[in-house]
Amino acid sequence: MLFKSTNHLPSRGIPLSRGRQFTLFLTGILALLLAACGGSDGGNNGIASAAARCTLTADELDNLTPDDVAALPKACQGISFFDVPSIVGLYILGTETDIDGNLKLYVHGVKQNGDPMTLADFQNASVTLDGAAANPAATVAPAPDGVLSMGLLADYSGSITDIDLNGLGDLYDVILNNAPANFEAEVVNFSSLNGAPAITVKPGAVPPHWTGNLNALLAATDVDPAQPRENTSLYDAMGTGLMGPLADAYNPFADDYGLVERVGRPATLMMVHTDGRDNISQVLAKNDVVSLIESCRTTVIMLGTLRSEFDAQVLEDLAGSRGAAVNALNTNFLEEAINAYADSLGNLVVFTLSPDTLFADKTVEIDVGGETASEMAPFDIGAGCQVI
Repeated sequence: MLFKSTNHLPSRGIPLSRGRQFTLFLTGILALLLAACGGSDGGNNGIASAAARCTLTADELDNLTPDDVAALPKACQGISFFDVPSIVGLYILGTETDIDGNLKLYVHGVKQNGDPMTLADFQNASVTLDGAAANPAATVAPAPDGVLSMGLLADYSGSITDIDLNGLGDLYDVILNNAPANFEAEVVNFSSLNGAPAITVKPGAVPPHWTGNLNALLAATDVDPAQPRENTSLYDAMGTGLMGPLADAYNPFADDYGLVERVGRPATLMMVHTDGRDNISQVLAKNDVVSLIESCRTTVIMLGTLRSEFDAQVLEDLAGSRGAAVNALNTNFLEEAINAYADSLGNLVVFTLSPDTLFADKTVEIDVGGETASEMAPFDIGAGCQVI
């Protein structure tokens, strides 16, 4: 489990945390676990070596659930990879200044014990500006309707099993069913066809695909049998979700189809599932996506289902300094990690700071029971952030 950074330093500048060490260790462990599976496709690089330890078949691994772990053969027990903790931390999904000059910060979070933060928790939060208590004090209330936009991305590369695609659809349904009132979302499926990225945005046949229609979104998360199942166009897909069609060449005024272009939606969230490294994107590289996420201050939650040589560091880099990344054997093991996070979305709040606090040139930090997140000017991030 990789926890979010709370000081907005680039991920690569942060020393290896226990979570990162844990994830990198698990990469090696999983290579042993999957030695009997073999194969290479869809962005996964195959099995480096064979091992006799814990010889579960590929089908057994794909279908394994947390409830099955206790009954595994002794050679498979005691492997910490099966224990996937909740996504925890404090998340600022966006900021804006209103017509009266007040600063508004849209926040949700999960405690270290895995419980979603509630309004009562936020009412006991401390808000500081450059380390000094806000004066006048910040106020907090449930976030108003219609402030959140979410992009939900699904990897359809050849290595993804139908079981995982079905499971991911269930996980995204939990997110959608717990989102605050009058949210909007779109679903982005990605893979490749005949050597080129194949990226499908839903629901609807033509853009804009953004909708608050829950039934349409739930249908969009169902497995799409028409989506090609070849390689992994992860970076181009994330760019499409963030900016809209990449053919626009980063023009923020060409349309409002990207997550960072949704006018009137100051809170943004992207969730991405993948099981392999990008091997087919043609427009964007990893550093382009990381720069875009940082420039637009987008919260990204990366969900990985590890396979052999999966590059866990890429997950963390793409989560950026505002998001989180979690790895699991399959989507069955992601369920517990997602549930509390989904619940916390329904508790989205808005902290408000008066212009009398002179926040404009200060770093604002929120502390909720030891979980912290901070933000600094500029507080109004427009679609122009995509010009990187």
